Amino acid sequence: VTVLGGFLYLTQYQVSAVARSQDWNKTMVAAEAGTEEGLAMINRFANTTTALGNWPDRASLNGWSDLGDDVYSISRTIGSLSYKVYITNKNDAPVIKSTGYYRTGTSILAAIGVSQNQLGRGIRVDNAGGSFFRGGVLAKRGINITGNLSIDSFNSQDTNYSTGGRYDIAKRKDGGNVGTIASNVFSAILGTGSADVRGQLATGPLSTISVGGSFSAGSSAWVGAGTSGIQSGWSRNDLNLTVPDAPALPGGTYFALPAAGNVTINAGGGTVQYYTASYSMGSQNYLQVTNGTLLLDSRGQFTLNAQAEIRVAAGSKLIVYLSAGNNHLNGGGVVNNTGYATNCIFYGKPSCTQVEVNGGTAFIGQIYAPYADFQINGGADIVGSMVGNTFNMLGTFNFHFDESLSGPQSGSSIYRVVSWREVAP
Repeated sequence: VTVLGGFLYLTQYQVSAVARSQDWNKTMVAAEAGTEEGLAMINRFANTTTALGNWPDRASLNGWSDLGDDVYSISRTIGSLSYKVYITNKNDAPVIKSTGYYRTGTSILAAIGVSQNQLGRGIRVDNAGGSFFRGGVLAKRGINITGNLSIDSFNSQDTNYSTGGRYDIAKRKDGGNVGTIASNVFSAILGTGSADVRGQLATGPLSTISVGGSFSAGSSAWVGAGTSGIQSGWSRNDLNLTVPDAPALPGGTYFALPAAGNVTINAGGGTVQYYTASYSMGSQNYLQVTNGTLLLDSRGQFTLNAQAEIRVAAGSKLIVYLSAGNNHLNGGGVVNNTGYATNCIFYGKPSCTQVEVNGGTAFIGQIYAPYADFQINGGADIVGSMVGNTFNMLGTFNFHFDESLSGPQSGSSIYRVVSWREVAP
């Protein structure tokens, strides 16, 4: 009888321990759900023209309580799971603390006589404002830089590093950073020829950078002196960023874009939405947007050829969603008369797998196509930032990263997680 009693006690203990372990894991599920709601709240204005830091304006409408001193809170209960979330909004870097709870003794534990209690686990998430565009060129995989090209930076929002918001070679900076998040890849960045990068080169963990010829990367002083190779301290292999999909295409009614030719779209001071099944411009055709924002859903191949141009008038904005596997921004290119890259954005959907920028194309804008392989050739002059799957950069051209694109003032800005750790409930 004693042996049987001991066996039954041990069995009960094992069942209780397993059940408690399962309940312990459930509390983390609840805590993570709370952090997701917190992240959704602080990113209420992500990728819009409204400043990221204005999210508290909408907090009460989403059920959050203002506790004063820039602290907001919300609680949720779903069955035996619940969570309580606090957001401390300081210095444009919100901190989220979420505690998840699970009320035990509701199932198997109750059946074996274990009393109810509540388990809790906490998570702290630190965030920082930023954007999709964290450098001049960012790739998910490899980057090949060769030829006689030059990459540097400026800041359109700082008069010390721009003139009238435009790139000025006399005021250029060495923040033209080039990076790939690829890990454990040999020659994840390959630099050859006489190309130069005034900025840092970065890869994911365990990846390598290979350079040859007179390729140069580093500070303006290093590159300006004609020094070959990578300056000490100007490369790293600990880049740890996420490259999410492009923002979803906004809803609403989209009208058919007129056939390619000499077309002007007057947005009437607001935003107009158009679509095209396939768009190919040749000769000296142009598509011009004036007096507002043109949002274009390109559902087929998008091609600029010969001397074709897209023109963005002063005070206007162009946002294009690319869907086709192959897209060409050649010809006369995109003429952004606003002078600011934030006013011209190309997003690549997951089906967009190739983007070509060729010839003497002039481009002031941003291209965010994380599944696309980029081919940049010829004598292009590019101002802005690009994010893609891979980059093959050849020929003779200049690439000027606008550092303002990586800050909260960017129209593509978003709060990103910079640290995550478990804390006491």
